[in-house]
Amino acid sequence: MRLLLAAALYAVTGAALALPAAAQTAAAPATAKLYAAPQEYDAAVAAGRAAATMTPQMLVANGPYRAQVEHRDKPTPASLHEATDEFISVTGGSGTIVIGGTLKDQTRRNPTNLSGSGIEGGTPYTVAKGSYFLIPAGTPHYFASMGPEGLTIVALHVPKQ
Repeated sequence: MRLLLAAALYAVTGAALALPAAAQTAAAPATAKLYAAPQEYDAAVAAGRAAATMTPQMLVANGPYRAQVEHRDKPTPASLHEATDEFISVTGGSGTIVIGGTLKDQTRRNPTNLSGSGIEGGTPYTVAKGSYFLIPAGTPHYFASMGPEGLTIVALHVPKQ
């Protein structure tokens, strides 16, 4: 499964990702979406830009593994994913992400994710098309600012090991 998502991320972003060989031979469920054509990526970006709020657009998914396009025109609440690592490739625009530190005004969004109004003590990184980074499960993060054209990413969510 991990290999399929890594291949999908590579197909969309050109970013290679080395993943362990475990569990790559299991058959995909009938409801899995294992391939996204370039025009599907383009449509996902357009839908994300048109949405009133940041709305993830699914590219491929299989069980707990998913890759989605996210477009942001403004900052969104800080997040902490307790059960998934997140690999992010910036595919358009620019901005600043803050990683690490402590969530401010922490609230539970769902059984495995926390939100906050911001982050205290995190490290800011300036990102632009071609930037690639990993946010381990349990790590607070948020996009604190966007460039004039916004920011488009492909986020690959993988259950923590």
